[in-house]
Amino acid sequence: MKKLTIRLEDYIYDRIYLVANDNNTSANKVIANILEKYINEPREINYLKEIDNKLKLINENIEKVSKRQYKHFKVSQQHFANVGYLSNADIKDDKCLNEILNNKDSFNE
Repeated sequence: MKKLTIRLEDYIYDRIYLVANDNNTSANKVIANILEKYINEPREINYLKEIDNKLKLINENIEKVSKRQYKHFKVSQQHFANVGYLSNADIKDDKCLNEILNNKDSFNE
């Protein structure tokens, strides 16, 4: 067993001393029980920041998928418009499609 020295405010020490007297034990055992209970309690509540970070990451990924889905929709619209027109048969010459694909609107992030 290891020794540990701690500093407490007077009112906290008095409360620990009263609990020790009520339970017929020492203040050291009361403090050891408090620390043990704190260390062994479930950590779900203590990881709120980690949960928040993961939710932000999920939200960012949902936004990326949404932007890409919108771009796919625009390309599909252009494809539908091009069906049956021989002048738009060559993808490289299709100005509207090239404008959609080369647009720097952060859809490809």
